[in-house]
Amino acid sequence: MSFTCAIVTPSDAVLDTSATYASFEAWDGQQGVATGASAFLTKLGTGVVTVQAEGGAQRVFVLDGGFAQMDGSRLTLLTERAMEASGIDAAAAERELSEANAKALSGGERPMTLDERASVERAQRLARAKVAAAQLARR
Repeated sequence: MSFTCAIVTPSDAVLDTSATYASFEAWDGQQGVATGASAFLTKLGTGVVTVQAEGGAQRVFVLDGGFAQMDGSRLTLLTERAMEASGIDAAAAERELSEANAKALSGGERPMTLDERASVERAQRLARAKVAAAQLARR
């Protein structure tokens, strides 16, 4: 038994496949979906998505927020941006994470505003997700 898993951005249908399991970062933590899951609608966080295809192949993506909806036997992940792990440069992701961490720790001339702090933390989450996805893709 399987369900359909789709990843959709405003400009592209990134994935539409038959899956046996999917795991993604929701706003409140990691969430997994298997065949027969109850209907839900939840806000996505920034993080790694793994999709176990019906044939056993695993696809890994990084999503940057959005919404997840399970409706019947279809899981739709609607996001502003999706990156497939196989296309992520691991070294560049590591550099991005180092830069985001340095920015978070820098003691500038004035304290960061709440919006600035939220932006830095989002950049850290996205960079961490890229590093993790690149590592998963190498396996």
